[in-house]
Amino acid sequence: MKKLAIAVFFLAFSLPALGQVLASFNETGLTYGHVHLNVSQSDFERHKEIWVEHFGGRVVEKGRNAEGRPLLTAVVLHNMLVALSTSDPTMPSADTVMNHFGFKVRNMDTFLAKWEADGLPVTTEAAGFGGETFLGAEGQINAFVDLPGGARVELQEDQGLQAEVTGYHIHFNTEGYEELLQWYTDVFDLEVRPRGRIATTTNVPGMNLSFGGADGERAATQGTA
Repeated sequence: MKKLAIAVFFLAFSLPALGQVLASFNETGLTYGHVHLNVSQSDFERHKEIWVEHFGGRVVEKGRNAEGRPLLTAVVLHNMLVALSTSDPTMPSADTVMNHFGFKVRNMDTFLAKWEADGLPVTTEAAGFGGETFLGAEGQINAFVDLPGGARVELQEDQGLQAEVTGYHIHFNTEGYEELLQWYTDVFDLEVRPRGRIATTTNVPGMNLSFGGADGERAATQGTA
């Protein structure tokens, strides 16, 4: 299963430079690959601009359909990719099992100033935290921002980063979060490793997977932001 998932991902994009982008494979042949976002046609070009201008990404496209649009679009980031599909999201990510995904940034003030100057929202308060920034689970300055269409991103400052921005974690929220964590550790041969105050997390090369509870049932992610 692990080898199949990795093989399908690499075959789909066929990028010879991927080995230099993603984290090194572990002893079982596993590394983190990508997050897949559904983006409406009206927001698609804006998304690409945001990933390039604010996250330091590089857009890669493969193939063309009858209308001349790319068959596959991905943004190459530091240690991960973001795949973009043209589809109207049915709801924001914060209402789903995969609540948000996170990045580390070298300087939070610089990132947020540029973000807001571009007319983009800082949504820390909407995410349940007072003010624009807060101290996160690891005692560092954190913030939340939302992308067009409702994909939520958590930011964590790390002044020791070599890159300006790097992928960091995926956060799942569901009533059965302990069982979901157990599934990931069993299927992918991982170990439970706390991330700051969050005890229920595990790591794959290039990414932390964090798991927490939810008030009520959360929607599945298919078709959502």
